[in-house]
Amino acid sequence: MEKKQIPLAELWPLMKEQIELGKTVVFSPKGTSMLPLIRQNVDKVVLKKAPNKLKKYDLPLYLRKNGQFVLHRVVGIEKSGYVMCGDNQFEREHGIKNEQILALACGVYRENEYLSFDDKKYVNYCKKQVLKKRFYGVYIRIVRFASKIKHKITDKEK
Repeated sequence: MEKKQIPLAELWPLMKEQIELGKTVVFSPKGTSMLPLIRQNVDKVVLKKAPNKLKKYDLPLYLRKNGQFVLHRVVGIEKSGYVMCGDNQFEREHGIKNEQILALACGVYRENEYLSFDDKKYVNYCKKQVLKKRFYGVYIRIVRFASKIKHKITDKEK
């Protein structure tokens, strides 16, 4: 049987109906912004109804003002709204409002193995991802500084 990809915009009305009935829905996200957790054409995400207020590390499906569906992690909460960022990205998106939140991911099928987002391993993964981004700028500066020192040493040896 041939697999057919249907755009999320076409599927969303059916998915929304099921979520509003209290059921979960499963879909295969497209893109690389949530690597290494979610791999395109390999993993499937389980969505449920989102609570009224999201928490840090939640993974909501939301709709951008341009109509694009996005599945990114909550990395902060501000007065202007949620701050979102994909695990494989460093640019944060500010000002995501509650009205834009469509659903909340509650787990992922990594190939055929289910990982619940209530699992301790997953929670630790989230904290590590957010922490890694916080110190990424410092890390880059240290690497550049070390590289300059290395080049100065090797230049003197010549």
